[in-house]
Amino acid sequence: MTKLILVRHGAPDEGHPLQPQDPPLTKTGDSQAAQIAERLASEGIGHIVSSSQTRAQNTAAPLAGRLGLAIETMEGLAEVDRYTDRYRSPETIRKENPERWEEFQQSPARFFGRDDGEFRIGVLTAFANIIADPKATTIAVFTHGMPIKTLLMHILGLTTAAKFTIGHCSVTRVAGESIDALRIDSVNETLIQRRPS
Repeated sequence: MTKLILVRHGAPDEGHPLQPQDPPLTKTGDSQAAQIAERLASEGIGHIVSSSQTRAQNTAAPLAGRLGLAIETMEGLAEVDRYTDRYRSPETIRKENPERWEEFQQSPARFFGRDDGEFRIGVLTAFANIIADPKATTIAVFTHGMPIKTLLMHILGLTTAAKFTIGHCSVTRVAGESIDALRIDSVNETLIQRRPS
């Protein structure tokens, strides 16, 4: 059975002057990436896969360095905003386009001028390929909110947009033998650790 540890990227530098369309992480995001590397280092991860976008690659890098693993890049794990000229967080989209917020929630892909079906197929094909030819039994996948939601919706058999939030550097765990035989073990585990009461 293949275990996938899905990690949403750390906080990106929205408005980065040199890479507005594909920003690196902020200092907070760098700290989140270092923390997630420390947290996942002992989980037996044998392979790391990442979206091609800088924020995901930057988040994967500390764990890859710590484990001495290369990062395999998969374009199908990219976010719906992959081909836009400026990264905008959901919070910024809501602030700048309040009249289009419901439209964004219903279909982020369409909001960015992309086809829902094509985006979904691309994401699920990437995950199917990871599972069909696993390079290890436990694989860390660094990606984005919508690809993670897309996989969860597929597993749950949902056809309408899921409105839950996937936090920066949160962990979602799924496991199974194929894309159509996955179980969800956890969703949106955060870096914040609760103190014992």
